[in-house]
Amino acid sequence: MKIAHSIAEAKSWPPLKSAVTLGVFDGVHIGHERIVTEVVRSRQSGAVDSCYLVTFDPHPLSVTHSKMTPPMLTTLDERIHLLGRFDIDGVVVLRFDDELANVDYRRFLQKYLFRSFNMKLLILGYDCYFGRNREGSPERVQEECSRIGVSCKVVPAVRNNDEAISSTKIRNALMEGDLSRANRLLGHPYLISGTVVRGHGKGCGLGFATANLSIDDPYKLWPPLGVYAVRVEYKDETMGGMMNVGRAPTMKSLAHDAREIEVHLFDFDEDIYGERLRVFCMARLRDERRFASAEALASQLEVDKMRALECLGKAP
Repeated sequence: MKIAHSIAEAKSWPPLKSAVTLGVFDGVHIGHERIVTEVVRSRQSGAVDSCYLVTFDPHPLSVTHSKMTPPMLTTLDERIHLLGRFDIDGVVVLRFDDELANVDYRRFLQKYLFRSFNMKLLILGYDCYFGRNREGSPERVQEECSRIGVSCKVVPAVRNNDEAISSTKIRNALMEGDLSRANRLLGHPYLISGTVVRGHGKGCGLGFATANLSIDDPYKLWPPLGVYAVRVEYKDETMGGMMNVGRAPTMKSLAHDAREIEVHLFDFDEDIYGERLRVFCMARLRDERRFASAEALASQLEVDKMRALECLGKAP
């Protein structure tokens, strides 16, 4: 899958007849999967020769209505990683700024999609609005596509128990601590990625050394404080582990108020400072709480490990 960070860069790709979809695709959830699958099928059927996805960074609301910017289910790196599961030819990341925010949807279709990709088919989600003041509704875009000789298909909402799946519903489930529901709507375990940085080293004394993760994107949505069973991707390895999101109240002073993400990897003992980890949240084990002593915490961590191993054994 090719990645371009501008239309100019994407123009170097072969000018084949293409199908295109666009959107933020935050979370790359089941609804997004339906849209991307439609794009891929159009190429597999021979209707077009290539298929591309256009996305935006940062989130458009951070430019047009900054106070309404939602916490993000995926950073740009995570979004691209999750999109890599699909057989699409390329992803174009457009930097969303004031200039792009003021482009009329008709001009956007012509300049950014039709001319740049030799677009013959545009596939949109039912709730995809773009262009200045979000004037490019699916209905208006279909009319404009018909005028310029491009097919346009609108994919209806994917529903779960008669409820339309959306990034907003997934965010709400996560913030309420319902990881199981969030993962079900996502269609995959919630992903957190970050760089391993040095922590306080107190986990080693308990027999549970941890990798402290630094999250680059300030808009990234963290799961609620608690302990989680996780699967971790590091380079070409996938390992089981458990993660604490919180303030480590047993080992740190009450004045310590900063949230941290600490990951303990099972059967792993390597120096990975400065390395990137992808952490998939498989199950929520318990709330974070303060213990009477380090010994009591260590005992609970053994219980957590057994529960995490059981969850990971059952997880698909």
